[in-house]
Amino acid sequence: MKKILILLAIITLFGCSDKGSAKKIEFRKGIIYTLDGDKPYTGEGISYYDGNNIESRGYSKNGKAEGEWTYYFYNGKVKRKGSYMNGKMDGHWIYYYHSGEVEGEVEYRKGKEM
Repeated sequence: MKKILILLAIITLFGCSDKGSAKKIEFRKGIIYTLDGDKPYTGEGISYYDGNNIESRGYSKNGKAEGEWTYYFYNGKVKRKGSYMNGKMDGHWIYYYHSGEVEGEVEYRKGKEM
């Protein structure tokens, strides 16, 4: 448990400090917004399960996921990671078990499994 808390602290301190660009985001009807925003968000964002535990982190363009995204289990371990293009899964995705072991890998093109 202590290792998880230290890891989360490191992620928060260093991961969020990159140019101050990461904002707290939320998904509303499949579109990404900042917590206090009313326009679809462009930039790096982080969503949380609660105030402290990161649920996902990635970049969005005009409210759609774009580029590399990472999703986390509540315990801070990576749940899945891969890329989006125009809001759709695109490219190589890796899925993990709670233990951190790889569960599987899938290729996507324009949101469809290959």
